[in-house]
Amino acid sequence: MRLAKRIKPTIPWLSLLLSAAKLPYGGQAAIEGVLMKGQEHAALAIRRHSGRIEVIDREVKSHFAWLVKAPLVRGFFILWDMMTLGMWAIRESSQRYEEDLLAAEQQEKAAAAAANGEEPAQPATAAEPSAPQEMPGWLRTLVLLGSLAIALFIFKILPAMAATGAFSLIGWGALSEISHPTFGQQLLANTIEGVVKLAIFVGYIWSVGRLAEIQRVFEYHGAEHIVINAYEHDQDNQDLDFIQRHSVAHPRCGTSFIVILILLSVMLFTVLDWALVSWWPALVVDNIPVWWLRWPLRILALPLLAGLSYEVIKGAFRYYGQPLITPLLRFGMLFQALTTRRPSDAQIEVSLASFNRARYLTEGIAEPAAKRVLAAEAVSSTPASSA
Repeated sequence: MRLAKRIKPTIPWLSLLLSAAKLPYGGQAAIEGVLMKGQEHAALAIRRHSGRIEVIDREVKSHFAWLVKAPLVRGFFILWDMMTLGMWAIRESSQRYEEDLLAAEQQEKAAAAAANGEEPAQPATAAEPSAPQEMPGWLRTLVLLGSLAIALFIFKILPAMAATGAFSLIGWGALSEISHPTFGQQLLANTIEGVVKLAIFVGYIWSVGRLAEIQRVFEYHGAEHIVINAYEHDQDNQDLDFIQRHSVAHPRCGTSFIVILILLSVMLFTVLDWALVSWWPALVVDNIPVWWLRWPLRILALPLLAGLSYEVIKGAFRYYGQPLITPLLRFGMLFQALTTRRPSDAQIEVSLASFNRARYLTEGIAEPAAKRVLAAEAVSSTPASSA
């Protein structure tokens, strides 16, 4: 197994977006597993149905080599790389989860047949899996248009309606009815829209978090955080009791990134609206920039918005502990109560197996053998392709 070259890191990962005092490691939860990333390699540890831990590793290189180093815009391209790696982890872990479910189902059928004195059915061969039925083109287009319509209503029309209703309650009427709206009124309208978007985000995470399967994912998310927190406290202590004493929240979590992004969108979109109203009055209808210019500009501003959010969190973490900075990070960390749960020792072992493999590939530190919990056995496999 090759060791990673010791060069400057280029792709921080979802739950730890930014570099720390020690070598930067980060990760995300998967299906019954945890992904950890070092400098140029990622490791995915999965708890199989038998109790063993399977560890997969791969090289990771950015698709945007020079853009991930460019200030202000690098955050968007780092996010793209992180999403690509995350989809790989979800795909690999879900495939093994389904394999384990199928194997367990076949074992149950065989046991039931043996109890009834019947011959067990022959397990299905994996020679030629049937090709999945492809969705017709017209149906794909219909689903895409329906999804866009729902997203447009939830994240554009509904927040705008909320802002109009709030203005009417205040007694100002709709923003379009205000003669020469001030910057403060524009800011208030965008703030209301941002609050509604944040409420939708919180409501969605809270709703799906009530599902047992998603709660397991949130527990593995907590396991990923808790191992990183313990490493940043003492990089040589991997005792489970020591690790369990740490928090499941981390200031550089991707949940905090999303919250900061929504907050910054309020200010950025206010500036965009104010600039359009002030400088291009011909493109303004009833004090609001025409929709065919306003919404596309907001979409085009997303890379800048992601980049600004990245720089804000990175700068804030660098000065964590300062009176004006700490509240910002802690506000983002509050929302991690929605996406993390306290993990079990078994889940921490999975996170440790992933972390130790990523650390071995990055620093050359030998992986310790699994100690306990379900007689965990670390085994290695390498995916056929590594992008």
